[in-house]
Amino acid sequence: MSLQAILSISESVGINDQRFVGQTVSRNQKITTSEILTVVPFAFELKPMNYLLYSQNRGVLNSLRIPDKAITQYINFGSTGWSNYIEYQGDMTSGQIAACQWQTSSANKVLVLGSLPSISSTAFLFKAGDFVQVGLYSYIVTADVLRGASSTVNVPVHRSLIVALTAPIACVAGEFGTTVSMGDTTYTGVTFPVVLRDYPTYTLIPMTNDSFIQWSGTFKAFESVL
Repeated sequence: MSLQAILSISESVGINDQRFVGQTVSRNQKITTSEILTVVPFAFELKPMNYLLYSQNRGVLNSLRIPDKAITQYINFGSTGWSNYIEYQGDMTSGQIAACQWQTSSANKVLVLGSLPSISSTAFLFKAGDFVQVGLYSYIVTADVLRGASSTVNVPVHRSLIVALTAPIACVAGEFGTTVSMGDTTYTGVTFPVVLRDYPTYTLIPMTNDSFIQWSGTFKAFESVL
């Protein structure tokens, strides 16, 4: 469970999906911007509750201790109370999503989806803000996408495709679809591979016959892009 357990009991989740942009303001108050092209990694800051019982969560502590800040972990929002973050907004059913496939012609910031369902041409396959996953990595849809009448559709996303496809791959969207193997496990719905950058220590606060776990800060996780 490890970091997934922390996500499940977090009081708040901070998210950074911004590009790497710099700004300069000149003496005459003109602003200029510049951007360094990156993979635009997701970053998450998880603030866990401080009322976990030590006796019931020693296994969680151990599952965090093993990867520490060295090994990739996986967080899946769909299986927690935070599923609204990645919740699918379109008109396809879970079965229809699973039957769709990302095509090898996907490139840059345009993903190509094929094996489309037989639904109304005006139905929404995706709406702006939807999360989709291609292989190991997830992308945010930047415009509404209608079914249309073609055999494939173009899906604009917020960052360039990280790994080019050599064969069609099953679609994962929001809380639906099955991922490729991630750490020898498949997941249902969009899942993020991350490495901890900040791993807080914990203090035991005594109570009758047990202790509460109190964290020294937040868990800061950074998307692991190979």
